[in-house]
Amino acid sequence: MFTKCPTCGSLNVRRSSMRAPEASAAPRLRSPYRCRDCGARFWVISRRASYLVGLTAIAAVLGAFVWNLGNVPEDPRRASERAAVPVESVADTIKRAERYDPVAEYKLAHLYATGNGVEGNKRDAQKWLERAAEHGSTDAQYELGNALREGSGVVQDYEHAARWLELAAANGHPDAQYALGQMYHAGIGVPADSAKAYMWFNLAAARDVPGASVQRDALLRSLTPAQVLEAQAEARRLSREPAKRAASAP
Repeated sequence: MFTKCPTCGSLNVRRSSMRAPEASAAPRLRSPYRCRDCGARFWVISRRASYLVGLTAIAAVLGAFVWNLGNVPEDPRRASERAAVPVESVADTIKRAERYDPVAEYKLAHLYATGNGVEGNKRDAQKWLERAAEHGSTDAQYELGNALREGSGVVQDYEHAARWLELAAANGHPDAQYALGQMYHAGIGVPADSAKAYMWFNLAAARDVPGASVQRDALLRSLTPAQVLEAQAEARRLSREPAKRAASAP
């Protein structure tokens, strides 16, 4: 299997050396890689992890086989009572979603998308995701914007993608900040603007989004000192906005 850069899609990648802070903090089942084309540094699952996953799957199959051999059929009443618990939880989520609760709307979108507790329905999943985004769910705004940007499950629409990603990014969503930086850098859905791209990459890098610091630093050569200072000042201002809103919330 070929390792592909998640930032630019290049296959020109190589193993990266482990940094000192990562030696104790990074999971041992992942290995660092670096893209030779864009410079992004990212992590991939190591071969050791793949072997462990395979052994775990084999053990699970054997365990299930042994369990089925000696399993006594469960009391149907207990089974129905336990099955009713998630149904009640879904019903409660639907009630809250119908009362315009963005958290419940976002959760319901995922339930319909996965068919967990309800019959899977992509159209309903999209409807509740849009409602959650409109009612202020930052995660929903990012997912909707990213889906529109990639044309995943919806018609590709860069203009509306930029709108939703900008809302999520302004609300402090780090992945939305990185995605918006890419759009401003490439001029997709928004006018190309290296200063704004630098600002959004700077915010994403502050939240440790992989590749953000590389993209940010690569833009420095295309900006004047004055533009850099202005972009950094705007990044500082935006970084404080979510904390201010949280402090003023009832």
